[in-house]
Amino acid sequence: MLPMIVHSQNRPSTSLRLLCNEAAKFGISEASCLSGTSVSIDALDDPNAVHSTTDEIRAIENLVRLAPENVGLGFAAARATHVHAFGIWGFAILTSPTLRAAIATSIDYAKLSFLVAEMSLSEKNGEAFLTFDTSGIPPAAHRFILERHLVVAVKFIRDLLQQPDLSTLEARLMDQDSSYPQKMAAFTPLPIRVNQDVNALVFPSALLDEPLPKSDPVSLQFCLDQCKTLLEQQSGTLPQWSQQVRDAIVDNMGGEYQIEDAAAKLATTERTLRRRLTDEGTSFRQLYTETRMAIAYELLESAGLNIETVSWRVGYAEPASFSRAFAKQFGKTPGEVRRRAS
Repeated sequence: MLPMIVHSQNRPSTSLRLLCNEAAKFGISEASCLSGTSVSIDALDDPNAVHSTTDEIRAIENLVRLAPENVGLGFAAARATHVHAFGIWGFAILTSPTLRAAIATSIDYAKLSFLVAEMSLSEKNGEAFLTFDTSGIPPAAHRFILERHLVVAVKFIRDLLQQPDLSTLEARLMDQDSSYPQKMAAFTPLPIRVNQDVNALVFPSALLDEPLPKSDPVSLQFCLDQCKTLLEQQSGTLPQWSQQVRDAIVDNMGGEYQIEDAAAKLATTERTLRRRLTDEGTSFRQLYTETRMAIAYELLESAGLNIETVSWRVGYAEPASFSRAFAKQFGKTPGEVRRRAS
């Protein structure tokens, strides 16, 4: 196994679709872009299709070899990639209390993202370094992968901080082409410095621990909608009132939510809402517990987040209380689910 690569056999098809879309701009066919991979053309538009990191690197090498210029390809291909495209994992990032916590979460779920180079966070002399290690990645793919990673990281940080200004961010790259920053100016205003010791996005360390403002509501709502879709896949569509209450609970997942809050949102009285739910064979408390536990299970099993993080994400102030509720719901502890996933 090659070192310092985010290996996965379950990468979403979205990244290859974006790559092939970029290839088409140069007259490069999907077949040529996917040559040597195990991915079929039909799989590109299958939302359930997955591929391996090896397939993705091979497709990137094909694009870089066939395109007339190996500058800006990764930036262009990544423009449509956004943190909210990661569904429930995007939800985990966008609900982080600080940028430091958000970055830690993104590293935790790296195998479920578009990352190829391993990512790490370090600090030195008042600067934070979000570093991408390209060791073990074929040199021909370095630029594309680094450009794509930088685009996603910048979008991700700007969404969280709600700061459109890029003046506090700088890309420092090991690339030795002195003309590269000038060429890249046509694609991005992000300052780029070459001939560096690392490949990193650098910004002031002070940003790491400042409380985050409420994340971009459009992005967050997209993630919440993905959570709702996940719940429907797990338990099916509920009767009308139960479905509306569950959706309201998801929209307010991180805080304490009461039946009176749901009733107000649904423009009805608490008494009427209780009666409606009873008629549908459930209760607000049952829906509240089942919804929070289902989201928690997914965060533990798929993303491998730690128990404290998951507990906070689904509205529990104390991990011990969360663990007891989880064990009662599923007959297994959060730790058992996370260890199995790992």
